[in-house]
Amino acid sequence: MNTRFQIDAVRARTSHSRNDRRGAMLVLIGVVFVILFIAAAFAIDVARIHVTRSELRTATDAAAKAAVEALGREQSVEAATDAALAIAQRNIVAGNGLDLVPSDIVFGGAVAQDDGSFSFDPDAPFINSARVIGARTADSPDGSVGLFFAPLFGVDNFEPTQVATATRTDRDIALVLDVSGSMNISGRFDALKNGLDVFLRELDATSQNEMVSLSVYSTKARKSQDLTNDLQQIRDAFAEETPNGFTAIGDGLRTGLRSILRDPEARPFALKSIIVMTDGRQNRGVGPEVIARQAARQNVTVHTITFSDGANQDLMEQVATIANGIHLHAENDSQLVDAFREIARQLQVLLIE
Repeated sequence: MNTRFQIDAVRARTSHSRNDRRGAMLVLIGVVFVILFIAAAFAIDVARIHVTRSELRTATDAAAKAAVEALGREQSVEAATDAALAIAQRNIVAGNGLDLVPSDIVFGGAVAQDDGSFSFDPDAPFINSARVIGARTADSPDGSVGLFFAPLFGVDNFEPTQVATATRTDRDIALVLDVSGSMNISGRFDALKNGLDVFLRELDATSQNEMVSLSVYSTKARKSQDLTNDLQQIRDAFAEETPNGFTAIGDGLRTGLRSILRDPEARPFALKSIIVMTDGRQNRGVGPEVIARQAARQNVTVHTITFSDGANQDLMEQVATIANGIHLHAENDSQLVDAFREIARQLQVLLIE
């Protein structure tokens, strides 16, 4: 009898111990799930914060650029303000277009400093710059940015602010144009003449003093016109060209780079840009990506335009990326004209803040 009682007691203690362990495990699992939920919630809100900041930066940068571009084109603060408001609204921030008010756009002057930086003065006697203050705060038109899980921990909103300032500045510009034999096809050479004319007319309409040189390339490259502020000389020089030969894009780019760095009229403190246009593929001389790296090391921006399906878009986009420029592709004559116009307008815009 005593033995049976002892066995039952042992079984009871064993069962109770197992139940205790099961209960402890359930509690531990519950704690782990809570920790994982908190970590996931935190990660989601942190990601939203980073994305929103990036979107707000993009929107304010775009608005500042649009304001300055319109300021130069329209010569009107009101038109520049409207352009900034419109572009900001087209950029999504936390799910909605960014709404600004006119007081968020401040116009003033930017002056280059000895160290190469710019200072912005809203009270300057001249206007060449615009500062845009983009905000998603409680008192902004769009309000603050709501978070998903942070309110569970007592944080309801996120209130980011970004400032972007853009200015227009004088540039030395090297045009590097394709006059290879393929430019004879389907009126491409005439389309290039039209694009060049539009580009130069855009520069003529600005208040800045641009210096422009012209280099051309086919089997070899050569400079047709030194840097000049008389843009009619560029038109006249190109009128003497005829398409023939192969496609030495890199040699053309190198000739343009030498022009804006070494020409007698090259200005040491002017910002320097090269525009390279091609309708084909590199098949002679040094690769343009090699020269693009040289340009980037000397703070020269390279923009590229490709024309027609035969152009090597990937290579020319790489060239622009290496030298901090933009790449545009044109399928037809009108798109080529638009590409030259767009680059001419972008040349005058510089983000300084």
